[in-house]
Amino acid sequence: MKADKVYLSGPISNRPTDEADEHFTRVAATLQAQGYRTCNPLRMRLCEWLATHGHKRLCLMLELMWLWWTCDCIYLMEGWHTSEGARLERAAARCLGLTAMYEQKREKPGKKTANRK
Repeated sequence: MKADKVYLSGPISNRPTDEADEHFTRVAATLQAQGYRTCNPLRMRLCEWLATHGHKRLCLMLELMWLWWTCDCIYLMEGWHTSEGARLERAAARCLGLTAMYEQKREKPGKKTANRK
């Protein structure tokens, strides 16, 4: 059983709430089945309250502190690169020397895959 605690990072703000919640819940369940402990920012009630009352920056700061104090690695979910918050979380994780895991690998810019027959 792995002891690593994984912080989930991905797009939240520009998606329907149900869609984001389902994605984070599904990823958390998959990682837990592999033996990881997960930290789902959608389950951080104080941050949820702060965000709904116009304090998104404070919410993000608390999430980054949580990442710093309690997590061993960050899991960047599909679409993370489209989210300003997830990009900031990735940068913070890099600064802290945390391992990054990715739900989906992105192709390098300019690299195209062609079907050859």
